[in-house]
Amino acid sequence: DCSLLACNPAPGLNDDGSMIRRLTAFQRLLAPPARGPITANVTAGEQVFNSLGCNSCHVATLVTGPSDVAALDTVTFHPYSDFLLHDMGRLGDGIAQGEATGSEIRTAPLWGVSRQPTLLHDGRAQTLEEAIDAHDGQAASSRREWSRLSASDRELVLTFLRSL
Repeated sequence: DCSLLACNPAPGLNDDGSMIRRLTAFQRLLAPPARGPITANVTAGEQVFNSLGCNSCHVATLVTGPSDVAALDTVTFHPYSDFLLHDMGRLGDGIAQGEATGSEIRTAPLWGVSRQPTLLHDGRAQTLEEAIDAHDGQAASSRREWSRLSASDRELVLTFLRSL
């Protein structure tokens, strides 16, 4: 409530909530990033990705709940995330928020990852490989399996990720 401020140098900037409601509606109805072509190598890469256990957190397909908005009502979508908190060990940023500890991170959706200039929640990774190598905690076993892959299987996984 900006009217409670002792000094309000720009009262015209105050929002009565209507701009927030419009912004929320706009964001709520944005489409997810378009996916690239699904080639044989992309499909093979997704199979390797799944065999590493990455899909236990980066879930390919979810369905929205009931909604009064028809475009959002029980819609199947492919975020490659479970949107849950996971203990990520050293990948965490040390910031505790609510019930989340400093090592817990929400699984970021992988859709659109091919268009991201930096990766991970804090932008510390410049490449997909760096982001994978930073995984720890509950994802440590998947990271270890990644490190044991042949160069060709790694490239398949990266091809899959670049299709998202």
